[in-house]
Amino acid sequence: MPLPPALAKRPAADPIKLPAALAGAPLGANFGEFLRRAVPSHAAYATARAVCEDVTLALRAELYPKSAAGEYNDYLVAGAVGKRTAVAPIAEVDMLYLLPAKLAAQKAKDALKIGWAILKNRFDGVTMSESAVLVPRGPVWVRVLPCREHAGAYLIPAPGGWSISNPIAEAATLRLSDSLYGGRPRLLMTALKAWRRHAEVPISSFALELLSQEFFAGAPRPYELERALVDFWAWARKRTPCALKPPGGQTSIDVGAEWHGKAKAAYWRATLADHHLQKGKFADAAAEWREALGPLFPLP
Repeated sequence: MPLPPALAKRPAADPIKLPAALAGAPLGANFGEFLRRAVPSHAAYATARAVCEDVTLALRAELYPKSAAGEYNDYLVAGAVGKRTAVAPIAEVDMLYLLPAKLAAQKAKDALKIGWAILKNRFDGVTMSESAVLVPRGPVWVRVLPCREHAGAYLIPAPGGWSISNPIAEAATLRLSDSLYGGRPRLLMTALKAWRRHAEVPISSFALELLSQEFFAGAPRPYELERALVDFWAWARKRTPCALKPPGGQTSIDVGAEWHGKAKAAYWRATLADHHLQKGKFADAAAEWREALGPLFPLP
């Protein structure tokens, strides 16, 4: 099963619609400016995808040397860039690269070694982790995941072996969630990822995506972003530790409790911000949100 060529070139999900879920919020203008700063532009996404091209050419020259021009359906931009859930500035891009059939029986560790052996001779600073080959391309790292097809999905390297991933199903599920809840899940993901980066929260971005969608699936009412963050931090501490199964995948992601302290601290900062708002202290409230979400959040 080749990778869909269209998805390698075009985004798998629509960009964030900034006006959604902000109207009526006491700090709506501040959150609006925060999202405009945090959400990568169309040009930034295009640039992030473009850095994968020479990496793809290097792999293709070694793994598919005899393929005719125009027959390459060998890579897919996945992860936050593929689903357009990244936070500016974009620091890394996940790229699935489909191994040829002759290498289909390789172990995950062997597949990583193959990618590393090819790319280290073409680019400086190439390293290998337990789940990807890391290629520096200016300010962006390309995370190359050599993959194999598997029952309509893909096997990608993971600590301890292969993991089943279906990035197409993930993107489709996200688009459905966004359509059902007025774009709010994607807004919440953006804010949570900015918080994760600023506060160095020990939880993966993908886990936050899955938790955000589950949170809205059980939401009793439409959430303003400001309130959604507060309620999410409280809800997610009760929901985890747990195992989350990605859409279309069969390998669960274990989410522990080591990040609860950061979530609790953010919750109380947001609660203090609400207290300031009740007294009309908008500047103090914005300062608390800035402490929680980072310097992308503007002060009055």
